[in-house]
Amino acid sequence: MGLHYAMNFWILAVVFLPGALGSKWGVEYSGNPLCAIRGSTVVIPCSYKYEDSFEVETVMWCHDDEYCDKKAYVSHSSNTNISDAFRERAEYLGNKEKNCTLQIKNITDKDAGLYTFKFMNKNNTVRWSGRPGTTLMVDDDAWTVHYTERNLCAARGSTVFIQCEYEYPEPYKVNSSMWSRNDVDCTGKPYVYHSNNADISAEYTGRAELLGNSVRNCTLQIKNIRKTDAGEYRFRFVTNRCEKCGGPGVTLQVDELKVVMTSSRVNGTIREGDSVKLTCDTDSCSLSQSEFTWFKDNQTLPETQSTLHFSPISYHHTGKYSCALNGKKVTVSDKVNIIVESHFNTIIIITAVGILLFVLIGAIVIIIFMKRGDLLNVDKIKEVTKKREDKDLCSDSENQPDSAVYANCTDSSKGKSRNSNRYSEESCELPDYENVNIQESIYGNINNELTEYGNVNIK
Repeated sequence: MGLHYAMNFWILAVVFLPGALGSKWGVEYSGNPLCAIRGSTVVIPCSYKYEDSFEVETVMWCHDDEYCDKKAYVSHSSNTNISDAFRERAEYLGNKEKNCTLQIKNITDKDAGLYTFKFMNKNNTVRWSGRPGTTLMVDDDAWTVHYTERNLCAARGSTVFIQCEYEYPEPYKVNSSMWSRNDVDCTGKPYVYHSNNADISAEYTGRAELLGNSVRNCTLQIKNIRKTDAGEYRFRFVTNRCEKCGGPGVTLQVDELKVVMTSSRVNGTIREGDSVKLTCDTDSCSLSQSEFTWFKDNQTLPETQSTLHFSPISYHHTGKYSCALNGKKVTVSDKVNIIVESHFNTIIIITAVGILLFVLIGAIVIIIFMKRGDLLNVDKIKEVTKKREDKDLCSDSENQPDSAVYANCTDSSKGKSRNSNRYSEESCELPDYENVNIQESIYGNINNELTEYGNVNIK
């Protein structure tokens, strides 16, 4: 029992005593009561803190129960003892770390009152109740935030206008207003815009501006849109009595510019005389920009419309085209390459091909004639070689005294035959070797009778 009382004592000390220990624990709500009308959705912003060694196990919200001990909860992490009045309507948007935001849909008059958040550890030995809580007011008068469009799409580098109007009853006065991104309770810091210039994100400094006023208009302008600007934007205003967050907000989508080409020639290379259209567009957005900047090979063109028409297109239109929002080169799209085939180039190509074919055929004919000439030269060389061999053979017969083979040479100029050991240049007949009667023996025993070189008898 002593331990139990001691633990309760330290719990009370943590809850009620300020100072170093108490500063590490706490629950923070919005500084003003929340205002809502019947049937609307309310988001109750909340955050909490605790010692680093502490581990949160259970979280809960209570209605008109300062200590959260009636066990009729608006929300409970274990989904136990949920009040029938809030079942299916209340949703815990926070977590077990630092966020304790609560959302209630379809607000009724009975929902007005005090709301308190409480958290505890696993064994329920340490509990913290965020007393006294935050107040919700349900008013018959209008507490609304109205957005003209829920979904917007913009090209990177463009300027976006988020049209917005808000209403609140008299005699309330607006003390401050703010825009936030991706924050369901509209209290996320830093802000896109804040009327008191407090906690503004560095990403939006100099780019976000409220074009409205502190009465009814809450239109927001964001210049030089970036890819990181995509998300949901919500407006919140705070009066001298309560505050209102307009949710759900406006979703912004950011897209890139691109050049879309359409041609009268469905397939194939673009040729002179075709009709070609270039349009500066995006994949998802419908651009409201009235003027654009066009570039050809990185050189600025005089045209400022969203579409370039080439009808008919000529060879001189060949180049790489890109577009940008007027006066903003940082938003230049990717380039589209247009290659136009000229009729003159076609004639040149056909002529060049014809010349090449003519040269090729001529070369083939020359090669054929050269080969034929080589064959004729080979035949002539063979004939001359044969004649030379024949003459050499006759000459060899004349110069071999030891041989009994002689030629019968006929001198056609004198019209008579004679035996000679010399050749006539006109003709030389080689004797038939089979009819030559040759009796040979060893040089020492030669049976030949030689009379004179002019007449040779071989026995």
